[in-house]
Amino acid sequence: MYRHSAVPRLITNFALFQACWFCALFYQGQALWLMLFLCLLLLLTLSNKVKQLYLLLSCLPLAIILETSAIGMGLIVHPQQTLPLWLVVLWGGLILTFDSSLRAILTLPRRLGAVVLGVFAPLSYIFAGNFGVFKIGVPVEQFYPTFGVLWLVCTLIMIIIYDWLFAKS
Repeated sequence: MYRHSAVPRLITNFALFQACWFCALFYQGQALWLMLFLCLLLLLTLSNKVKQLYLLLSCLPLAIILETSAIGMGLIVHPQQTLPLWLVVLWGGLILTFDSSLRAILTLPRRLGAVVLGVFAPLSYIFAGNFGVFKIGVPVEQFYPTFGVLWLVCTLIMIIIYDWLFAKS
């Protein structure tokens, strides 16, 4: 079977997720169908689609817990006061980058990838909050470390799941 070169697949995977992210940033729920289509394209760029689906089904509930915890703690305030579906789809897109464009971060020694994501992920939310997608419900000095720890714990568990699914036998 014909296999695409790794570099074009990585670039395509990265570009598709970024397109999904910008759809979420600019259009939120209005771009839901386009975001779903982009996630489907993301899945098609990946090898071992069955493991990718297991990863998605295993990690997406953790992402939902992270986001609903942030909402419940008042860290993030969405206009509709609940977790929007477009954010769940965006998480799905992110998870579909784990074995491609995010692999280098997730496979850092001693699970340092969780630390990297825990440190830098809150910046994306602060940017989206400044853009008016939602409100950051607490001062940034409180939001950043609290949300960073949520991301750290969540992504640590996701990395453990990733390692378990994609371990070399």
